[in-house]
Amino acid sequence: MSKVMIISSDCHAGALPHIYNDYLPAKYRNDADQWWVQYAREMVVRAGTFFDQEMVDEFKAESGDAGIGRYDASNMSQISAMKDSQFLDMLNDETNPFAPRLGEYDTKVRIKELDEDGVAGEVVFPQMAPFGAGLMQYRNEISEDQNLAGVQAYNRWLADLCSANPGRHAGVALINVDDIDVTVEEIKWAKQAKLFGGVLLPTSTGRHPYYHHPRYEPIWDICEQLDMPIHTHSGWSPDYGDVECATAMYISEVDMWAQRPFKALLWSGAFERHPKLKLVFTEAGCAWILEMIRVLNFKADNPLFAHWKKGISKSPMEYFQQNCHIGASFLPRHEVGYRYDIGVDKLMWGSDYPHMEGTWPHTMDSLQDTFAEVPDAEIHQIMGENAARLFGFDETQMRQLAERIGPEINTIKMQAA
Repeated sequence: MSKVMIISSDCHAGALPHIYNDYLPAKYRNDADQWWVQYAREMVVRAGTFFDQEMVDEFKAESGDAGIGRYDASNMSQISAMKDSQFLDMLNDETNPFAPRLGEYDTKVRIKELDEDGVAGEVVFPQMAPFGAGLMQYRNEISEDQNLAGVQAYNRWLADLCSANPGRHAGVALINVDDIDVTVEEIKWAKQAKLFGGVLLPTSTGRHPYYHHPRYEPIWDICEQLDMPIHTHSGWSPDYGDVECATAMYISEVDMWAQRPFKALLWSGAFERHPKLKLVFTEAGCAWILEMIRVLNFKADNPLFAHWKKGISKSPMEYFQQNCHIGASFLPRHEVGYRYDIGVDKLMWGSDYPHMEGTWPHTMDSLQDTFAEVPDAEIHQIMGENAARLFGFDETQMRQLAERIGPEINTIKMQAA
């Protein structure tokens, strides 16, 4: 086929706070409202330290005013002075400066924008959830019960969002790691609810041991049994405080925290015990895995550390090839050059819709810059075929959609102006 079947391995969805209340038990709703206010007030304080106002204004001009992109530094002092009740009302207004784009929770807008971007299918990661649900919990303490309630509210909302267009949205379920038996049941629920994108592994385990610990074995086991991919996604980091360079520290290290689980599953023998377990690293770059594996191979091959490899029969690269995949969000030209070293079959392109740092709404410009000199067959693999196989998209459905909305291969291979 000349049309390219695009499946984005990295998109996001999230709702306004009040929408989640329909999925939260009544006893948690007031606490959730208070959490949203506390969290958003913290974001007001930090607003302006992440993106420059010129970039925000440019994104707004390119993407329209249907959601994010209305941030204006001059309004922050006025917003900070609001009473909590006014602040909450503002957060539930879809035109507020911190609101998600309409496409993040309005399925009609979402499908329209995906179609315009040529994207037939997508893997959907969370944007934000009640109580943070393990995503961005810094200074506002929550209980384990609240954490679980937020996780489950988001997952049930996401299942409804995905069901509006069956087959196009591979929703990724949130999990927490406080009670592993409960986590296993939530994974089973997600599979039954057709969230076939898999589960998002919390980047931080909080007060619990890290993922090399045996307590996580039931998670690896059930995800292998149910063919539910496990994801890491950049975004979480420790709290770097309010010093001037905090954001620079965050940007410098955010990928590292999402890359770390590879070592835990490698040395704990999880990959050895679960050869069909799928671990996907998303929006954390690509070339890093080659340097990490080089260092791990050096250590593994050192006779001084032979005891490390007890119960491990393969090399780090062999385990990567056996178990791992990369969601190569807005894959740049210099990283696509590493595709043979990493494995063409291991890479999946992602748009990061609708985030400002992603390719939307100018995906074609990005594709032309990255793929102009890549062979046709490899473009088809990285742009959609790898994701279709990994997540179990209906390829017939995806190819039919691609014939209607997908770009021509020759268009992608044109040199960007």
